[in-house]
Parts: sequence; C-alpha cells; structure tokens
Amino acid sequence: MDKVVATKAVQQATEAAMQAVIEYLITDRAPLAEQAHAIIDEVLAGYDCESPEGHIVAGGPVSAKPHERGSGPLLPGQPLVIDIYPRSKTTGYWADMSRTVCIGEPPAELQQMYDTVLAAQELAISMVAPGVAGRDLHQAVVDHFTQAGYETSGQGTEFRYAEGFVHAIGHGVDTDIHAAPHLNTRSDEVLQVGDVITIEPGLYYSDIGGVRLEDLVLVTTSGYLNLTTFPKQLAELNRWSY
Repeated sequence: MDKVVATKAVQQATEAAMQAVIEYLITDRAPLAEQAHAIIDEVLAGYDCESPEGHIVAGGPVSAKPHERGSGPLLPGQPLVIDIYPRSKTTGYWADMSRTVCIGEPPAELQQMYDTVLAAQELAISMVAPGVAGRDLHQAVVDHFTQAGYETSGQGTEFRYAEGFVHAIGHGVDTDIHAAPHLNTRSDEVLQVGDVITIEPGLYYSDIGGVRLEDLVLVTTSGYLNLTTFPKQLAELNRWSY
C-alpha cells in the first residue's frame, strides 16, 4: 500500500481516538486516566490498530514529564497532555498526534504557555520543505521560546534538560514510530519529498505541567501537507460545574 494512504488511515484512527477521549473528559464527573486509556484502545481496535508502545493521558504537574503515561484523577484547571501513537495491524505504518486540553477555563499562565507552543508549531510547520535541515527547524523553535521568555534549564534525567523545551522538535514516522529524518540540534539530515514527520514543540515546568502539540506532516515538492486535521483548543468546557 502507498505510504501516504496507509499513514492517513492510521491518522484517521488516531483522531477518532482523540475525539473519544476528549468527549469522555468533558462529560464524566470524575474522569480517570485509566478509563481514558481504555477508551483509546477500544477505538483504535475498531480501526484494526494497536498501541504497542502505549499512549499518554497525563494531567497536572506530572505532565511536565514528556513520557509520563498518566494515572489517577484528571482534574479541572490543569493541563492534560494526550499523546496517541498507534500502528496499523494490517500495514505496519504508524501515526502520532498530541493535544493538550484543560477541563474548564485554564489559568492565565497555562493559556499563555499554550499560545506560545501553538505559535512555535505554526512557525516550524511553515518552514517544512525539501532540503530544510532538521536542526534548523529545531533551532527556530528554541529561538521562539527564548524570545517569548520561556527558559530551558536544569539537569534532566531522561532528557538533557529538566524544564522548558526539553526534546526534539520532531522525528520521522514510517513503519517505525521513530524513523529518519531526525529533527534535533545534532542532526545533519535534511527533509526530502515523501518524508512523513512530526512537528511537536512543547514546554514543561514542574509547577504547571506540560503543553505539547503534535501534528503529522508530509514533505511535498511545494513544501508540506499537514495530514492532521484535528482542531487545537486548550479549554474544553466540562458539562458539570465545579
């Protein structure tokens, strides 16, 4: 099967799972990460997809750890990072998408952080084109965050830094979830027509939590095609009052 067709099919499953889990978050009186994970798996199974590396539904301060799976209650007024990266059982191709939401109205500092990450993602996506170096995409986002006043600092464990923009701007997605090209400061790789990559800027602070937005983007002869259609909105107004 054609790579792009296969990837789009998995991305469709990813977006359906994202829609289902957000609907759960905003309609349940006391949403739990464990139930959110179960919903994701159920929806993906209906598309003949699986999550061999799991998925992320992490709320509050623990979402400042980019790979935190998430457990327990998901509370209003906090960042909720949802990252879904399934594989088709039929074709072996993967997709990858992250959204950050907040049940109810977000605090001002969280909204500002979200807006800054969204602007960073829009900047990086606008730069995608054949011949562009992965390190240049990453550096543009680093500069954007620095100019916006978001410091990256501290000694990390899993990642080099503890807080701020701690990971790469993206990676290739194929029949491997982390494939070439690699989009980081150390990469000498350049984008080529036909590459499918993620663009996933994020900010992470232990006193607030994390914000990450991730789209799946195809490199084309004229620039790029965003394969992700799912909307980006931080505030998801819960039907229950708190």
